[in-house]
Amino acid sequence: MKKHILILLVTMISLNSFSTTHQINAGSFYYSPESLTIHLGDTVVWINDGGIHDVNANISSLSGQSFNNPESFQSPTTGSIGAIIHTHVFTIEGTYNYDCSVGLHAQNGMVGTINVVNNGTVVDIIVNSDSHQTLETAVIAANLAETLNGDGPFTVFAPSDDAFDGLAEGALDLILANADQLSDVLLNHVHSGNVLSTDLENGMGVPTLNNTELTVTIDGMTVMINLATVTQADLIASNGVVHVIDKVLLPDFGQEDTTVYSIIKASPIHTTLETAIDAAELGETLSGDGPFTVFAPTDDAFGALPAGALDDLLADIDLLTEILLHHVHSGNVLSTDLSNGMEVPTLNDDVLLVSIDAGTVMIDMSTVIQPDIVANNGVVHVINAVLIADDEPTTTNTFLNEKDVEYLHTINLLGELVDRDSKEKILIDIYSNGTSIKRYNLRK
Repeated sequence: MKKHILILLVTMISLNSFSTTHQINAGSFYYSPESLTIHLGDTVVWINDGGIHDVNANISSLSGQSFNNPESFQSPTTGSIGAIIHTHVFTIEGTYNYDCSVGLHAQNGMVGTINVVNNGTVVDIIVNSDSHQTLETAVIAANLAETLNGDGPFTVFAPSDDAFDGLAEGALDLILANADQLSDVLLNHVHSGNVLSTDLENGMGVPTLNNTELTVTIDGMTVMINLATVTQADLIASNGVVHVIDKVLLPDFGQEDTTVYSIIKASPIHTTLETAIDAAELGETLSGDGPFTVFAPTDDAFGALPAGALDDLLADIDLLTEILLHHVHSGNVLSTDLSNGMEVPTLNDDVLLVSIDAGTVMIDMSTVIQPDIVANNGVVHVINAVLIADDEPTTTNTFLNEKDVEYLHTINLLGELVDRDSKEKILIDIYSNGTSIKRYNLRK
């Protein structure tokens, strides 16, 4: 009971101070933990589990020489179970070695080490890191620096610059351009609490400030947070800890009781798609039972269409409906279901071609920049280009030609120039503004 009261006291001290109080237990020939990394200004309390012990950080019981610690200290011996052997506030950074000088305790392995670091806050660690420049930019852009400089404690899973570079082309720019989504992404990497690598267990869930939960997987010496690997653990800060990871942890932007349509409506980067769906009166359809798989072009994707094309599309409901339905599959297709060369049928009786190369997933000529936003009636994948449906050089091509866009040539999937009337199964027409239109000769 006395031991539990002391542990509660230590916890209360920790919660009511900006610095952290750490507990080390002493028993039969052990200090636990034997090695501890703390921050400048933190307090360490040694508690007796049983036996007679002290904390000697002055003269080594093994060598008879000074430990040469940044500062020396030695406690009296204590034999009461649950009693505090010693309390020390560390105000000088450096490595402190110590042992138990009672009897032959040190000779039997009762030794310990405390490493005192002065890394500043979790934000300071990120700012001072050469490999976290993108994360620093994102934290500042989302106005989260002040929050993460607060008392905390915070556990930050910090993606490296290489992790951000590993995102699909254009994804980072989209995230940085949308403050709400950027904040959600960053808070998906932050836990309210101090979780060291020694606290992690296989299968453990770590709640985030984005109201999501990260899953810990431990296989041998490899620690993974969702699909990211921890490459450097336990960078201790004054207000928490930073773990470096090799991938960005993208949250699921779906919510409870959502449909694919409500996800699009709630997205800050799909206002044009929402407008188009409403104009084509497809909102009710996409709110139905489904399931539906929607490949959702961003506002920037619609912005890349020829000048005036979007306004004319919104005025041509039949063509607009055809194009929108070309982005919808009747069924639930997650990213894990996709394979290279796979064809995904669409609601306009066409098919989309899946290409996968070194982690980049393309649907026809567009790149998936955020997969697997799961809804109750399906799934949404964000893409960076509008998918044009056409199995003959007629309706859509004519529409583009009316926008003063000139047809240049036709290629096959190997990039070879072919005749526009080639009977190859899949053809791609190239236009003067850079637009590429894929065509299927399914009936030839």
